[in-house]
Amino acid sequence: MSLQILPYSPEAVPAVREFNLRLLAGGAPADLQFPETPDPAWMPGMELFLALEESQVRGGYILRRQTFSVAGATLPAAHYRLPLSEGVVNRKYAMLGLRMVRDALSREPRLYGLGMGGWDQPLPQMLKRLGWGMSAVPFHFKVVHPAKFLHHIRALRTSPLRRAALDTAAFTGAGWLGMKALGLARRLPSAPFTLEPAFAPWADEVWERSRPAYTLLAQRDAATLDQLYPPSDPRFLRVRASDGWAVLLDTQMHNHKQFGDMRVGTIVDCLAPPESATDIVRAAAGLLEQRGVDLIVSNQLHAAWSRALLASGFRAGPSNYLLALSPAFAQAAQGANHDEFHVNRGDGDGPIHL
Repeated sequence: MSLQILPYSPEAVPAVREFNLRLLAGGAPADLQFPETPDPAWMPGMELFLALEESQVRGGYILRRQTFSVAGATLPAAHYRLPLSEGVVNRKYAMLGLRMVRDALSREPRLYGLGMGGWDQPLPQMLKRLGWGMSAVPFHFKVVHPAKFLHHIRALRTSPLRRAALDTAAFTGAGWLGMKALGLARRLPSAPFTLEPAFAPWADEVWERSRPAYTLLAQRDAATLDQLYPPSDPRFLRVRASDGWAVLLDTQMHNHKQFGDMRVGTIVDCLAPPESATDIVRAAAGLLEQRGVDLIVSNQLHAAWSRALLASGFRAGPSNYLLALSPAFAQAAQGANHDEFHVNRGDGDGPIHL
């Protein structure tokens, strides 16, 4: 295959547009589209690359460069994101996905993938075959308003009979009683907290106190956090509590593929020494409950944060949010268990779809 992988330049925009149209015409999902600008400005540190066959774009990927604390050392790494290949609609380019991964590794050996849609998707399957370390980032949920949950949770409403049963349970109150009995709609006292308009030097202190406790952790000092969660964006709620903080979303969903029309609260990101995790989770969940959300969700990999969620009335559900570490990145972590890594929705693509 006579092609080159080069940085995305402005003159390639028309060819990227044609590439996206070919993907759509070939039956690829509508959300599989490469940015039609070299600088989409989604998140800091992004570099975009194109696979070019003469003047035609046949694929592309994004590297998001970051700094990590890994086993006590400060190391550069990068998120391998949105790899798209014409191979999804044209078998002539079936091997391009592998070539793009290898090209990305030549630019940064310490790569990670995150999210990726579940174990059955092509990208995690390929990375697993290449020897990347893989794990699911556990998903936790807490039902606040059982009737709304039963009416709108699409993962359970998969047949006319199930929909009728759930609607009946919601209407009669049986669903609420059942969830209370199972501890799925349990409210616990909230921990004290303050809402902050932005991150500041106090967040730098949390970063320095917390980083030694985690084997792998993306940089979360105040300057980095204000880039990820800009003070100008009213969606982000910054909760400061105990020895740490959390970033929350309160989102009214509309015809969401999983949550229907529920109002969903998300614990997007958080940081504190592990022993303070429960205080942070209870402060975050308490605020979201006060605001009137129907459901609270969070993906947290580190064992202390998973335990804190369970202790705060959350339950674990199936997760399609995956972490993959390249061999060089996994080696830098010195073979540590993944539940010693602090990874959540604040990493990778950030809180997309939430």
